[in-house]
Amino acid sequence: MDLSKVFSLITPLMLLSLAGVIMILYGFVDRNRENNVLQFFFGIPIAAGAIGLHFLVRRLAHQNTLHVWVIEAILVAFMWYIFQRS
Repeated sequence: MDLSKVFSLITPLMLLSLAGVIMILYGFVDRNRENNVLQFFFGIPIAAGAIGLHFLVRRLAHQNTLHVWVIEAILVAFMWYIFQRS
């Protein structure tokens, strides 16, 4: 496995989807905590949306790893900016 294959698998949106999966798992593990169901329900759209958007960007960029990284980095930075402003 060469380095371009690794960079095509690990992208900013895939890291965001990993954060959604961690939210889902954290909702399952800590059941005594208040609002753990919210972590489960908010983790699902984050994970599914990030994976879906990743595959859409990858197809639109014709699977060019550099273009995918640039587009996804801009999208994740924009989402982070919107999240911080809310």
